[in-house]
Amino acid sequence: MNDAEILSLYPAGYAQARARFLAAAHAAHATIDSQVLSGYTDAAGDALTLDAAYLGPQDASRVLVMLAGTHGSEGYAASPLLTAFLPQAQQRLSQQEDMGVLLVHAVNPYGFAHVMRTNEHNVDLNRNFIDFSKPVPGNPEYQALHALLCPADRGEAGAGAAQAALDAWVAEHGQASFFDALFRGQYEVPEGLIYGGAERQWSNRALQNLAERFLGRARRIAFIDWHTGLGEYGKSFFLCFNEFGGPEWERCCAWWGRDAVETKGGFNGAARPRYSGLVFQGMRGFCAQAEFAGAVIEFGTTPPDATIAGLQLDNRLRFDAALDDARRAALLEQAMESFCPQDPRWRIDVMQEGLAISHRALEGLCAWP
Repeated sequence: MNDAEILSLYPAGYAQARARFLAAAHAAHATIDSQVLSGYTDAAGDALTLDAAYLGPQDASRVLVMLAGTHGSEGYAASPLLTAFLPQAQQRLSQQEDMGVLLVHAVNPYGFAHVMRTNEHNVDLNRNFIDFSKPVPGNPEYQALHALLCPADRGEAGAGAAQAALDAWVAEHGQASFFDALFRGQYEVPEGLIYGGAERQWSNRALQNLAERFLGRARRIAFIDWHTGLGEYGKSFFLCFNEFGGPEWERCCAWWGRDAVETKGGFNGAARPRYSGLVFQGMRGFCAQAEFAGAVIEFGTTPPDATIAGLQLDNRLRFDAALDDARRAALLEQAMESFCPQDPRWRIDVMQEGLAISHRALEGLCAWP
C-alpha cells in the first residue's frame, strides 16, 4: 500500500470502521461472528457490535488472534490495521494448512463509538478479567489519589491545586509507586480511573464466546492485543505477559526481537506496574488447552505524564456535567489526539510497523514446532 491508501483506511467514526472491516472480511471469505451490545447505540442511534472475522479451517491447531479496541478510542488506530491485514492473511493462509486467524474488531464498541477509553459502565476492560467470586485486588494508594486525579472542581483553580498536591505525593513516594497505583487497576471507585468493575462485563463474556467457538481446538495461539498511548511516538512498545524466561516468552523474543520484548521503556524507566485483570490473562484462561504466546502492543502517542492527562480527560468527558457543547467538542478532539493522532506520519508508521509485527507473528506461528 502507498501512503495515500494507508491514510484512507483510518476511519472517521465507529460505523465507518465497522463497515470497512466487515467489507474486508466478506471479501476474504471469512467466517463472521457479530455480537450486539444490547441497550446501547452510537450517536446516530445504530446498534453497537463486537465483530470477529475468522480465516482458515475451523479445527486449526494454530491460530493467530488479534484484538482491536479493548480501550474503545484506541480502536481508531487498530481497526485499519486489522482491515488491511485481512487480505494479506487470506493470501498467506492459502499456502498453509492447519492454521487460522481470528481478528476481533471493537472489543469495546461503546467506547469506540463514543470516543472513550472505558466501556458503557466506565470499566477499563483491560482490568476486568479477574475472578469476581473472590475478593477483588485492593489498591489503597489509588483511593488516596483519586480526589487529586479526578478533582471535584475541574476548573483551572481546582485542577491546579489538585495537580500541585499530586506532584507533592509523587515527590514523597516516587514515580514508580505512582505509576503502579494508577496503572495496575482499581476496583473500589466506580467513577475513577482504570476501574476494573464489580463484575464481568459484556465484552468479557463476548470474548469467551469467541474463544469457545473458534479456539477450542487450538493447541498453539499467537496473541496480540493492540493499544496506543505508551512508548516512543509512533513506535511499538511491547508488554509481554508470558512467564519471564519461559518458553512462550522466548518464543515472543524470537518473533519480535529480545530488545523489543524485554524493553523497560514506556514508564520512564520505572518498573512495570503490577497489572491485574488483563484481557491477555483472560484469553489465556479461555484457551487453557493451548500454548499461548503474545503481547499487548502499544504504539506511542505521548509521554507517560501526557498519557495520564489523557486518562483524566477521558474521565472528565464522561463525568463533568458542566461541559458545554463547544468545550466538549474541543476536549473530544484533544482526546483523539491522545490515542490516534491526526499526524499522517504517525498513522503511516503505525500501519507499516503493525503489519510487519503481525506478519512476524504469523510466520512464527507457522514455524512453531
